[in-house]
This record gives sequence, structure tokens and C-alpha cells, in this order.
Amino acid sequence: MGINETGITASPSTHKVHGGTAAPAANQWIPFAWDEPRLGHQTHGEIAVIRHHGTSGMLQAGFWRTSSTSPGARADGSHTVVYSSPLGDETACVLEGTATLTVTSTGEKFHIAPGSIVSSPKNLEVTWEISSPYFKKYWCIFNGSADTANPPRELKISNINDNPPDWQTYHFVEPGEGPQVAGELFFIREGGSTGTMLSGIWRSGKGIPGSHVDAAGALTTPYTGVLGDETILLLEGEVEVTETLTGIKHSFRAGDVIGLASGMHVTWVSKGPFSKKLWVITRDSLPA
Repeated sequence: MGINETGITASPSTHKVHGGTAAPAANQWIPFAWDEPRLGHQTHGEIAVIRHHGTSGMLQAGFWRTSSTSPGARADGSHTVVYSSPLGDETACVLEGTATLTVTSTGEKFHIAPGSIVSSPKNLEVTWEISSPYFKKYWCIFNGSADTANPPRELKISNINDNPPDWQTYHFVEPGEGPQVAGELFFIREGGSTGTMLSGIWRSGKGIPGSHVDAAGALTTPYTGVLGDETILLLEGEVEVTETLTGIKHSFRAGDVIGLASGMHVTWVSKGPFSKKLWVITRDSLPA
């Protein structure tokens, strides 16, 4: 049983903090099955879903893996997968292993390894030639309710260690607390095939701007996800998220997935001296 648009059951309350580690329990892994438009029904590798829904559109996130014992893999653990991301735009990050990606329509080839970020537009067919003996990636898939004008059509490969010359100070306005400054970011992707899909890298710590940063580099900020649901792969550091209404605290460390619901007020604390994350923000449309 795989994930698909008709098989997703919304939670009675979409306002929750999602979280999980990069080493899910054995019973969380299931074969990944989907319908590939040109090739029909496919089953390749295994997935563990950490985030099962968002507040709009179809939003899921988790991990995918393959090895010698995985569905569709060869005896040495290598694996060939033809995948067009038919369920929605996908942002992925390689955690283990290497692969060569070939875009069917152009023949372009990309070599990926741990730290590579793969931005796959919906319906772009790509062949994944995965090297033995194993491979593992984090993924986040989003499909909104309406197509966007001039959607991205190219496979984009980035890296968690990319360091642009100019990081942007992150300014935003919280409905209750007003203007905030919280760390620095840069964009990897500024649009998607449906609704809104933004992604990039964010960091905080000593010497990095923030409205509330202490001497140890810890950043504390209120957050309600005014731009949309946020799905995070924590790359470095430790984070604590406290739900305002319930007081429940969630602790995360590098390698964890965090899902924050748009409209749910939390307090985000990035512990010093430094934290870094890969973020994806999704919504059917940006607020006016």
C-alpha cells in the first residue's frame, strides 16, 4: 500500500506538530507503490511517512529507502526507478548512498550524494540509477488544489552546504506579537506546479540576526506559519517547539523531521550556538 491522492485521510484536527527521526521503527516502513503515468503501477523501495497531512492540499513527508531486500531492488542493493513525481512537487534530500539522475525529455544527468537536495516538478519523468548497496532520502510532497501559471519544469539539484554570498535576514509579522526577525535564509525554490511551494535553507545562532537571541546563540521566536504549512528537515543543532494552547513541548535534533501547521501558534527555540534547517512552505495560495 502506497501513498496516493485518494487514499489520504485527513486528521480531525490538522493543527498539530508532526515529528519523527531519520530512523523510523521497522513497523513504520511499507512498500512504496504508485501509478507511474507511462509505466503503470509501480512498487519500489519502502517509505515511512512522518507527516501525513497539512492544512491545505495534499501534503506528506517522510523517508524512502532501498537496499538488497527492498521491493524492486537488485541483489546487490542497486536499483533503477523511473519516477515522474505524479503525486505532486517533491523536495528531497539524500541522506545515504549515491545515484545518477537522468531527465527523460532532455537526457540531462545529475550525480547526487549525501547532502544533495533534489527539487522535482510534478510530472517530470526522471530515471534514478541508484548505486549499491543502499540509498535513503528525506522527501516532502505537495499537491495543491489549482495549477499555477508558469510552473517550474526543470529538475534542480542543490546542496545543504550551499553558501550564497548574501543570506537574507528573515523578517516576518506575527499576528499577535508584530514584526519579528528570526535568523537568515536563502531560497532554493520560489514556486510550484500547484498552489504555493517555497523551499530553502535557514540558519540561526551566534552573530546571526534575531529579535530574541541570547549570548549562547539560542533564538526564541513566536510562530504561526503565516505563509503556510512548514515542513522541516533539521540539518544541524537542536530545537524545542512549544504549543501555545496546550503547553506541550517537542524536542528535535539534527536528522529529525518537523511539521508545523499554518495558523497554529507555537514558540520556536533554536538552541545555541547554531542551528540549520531545510524548509518547505506549502499552501493553496499565498495570503494577500
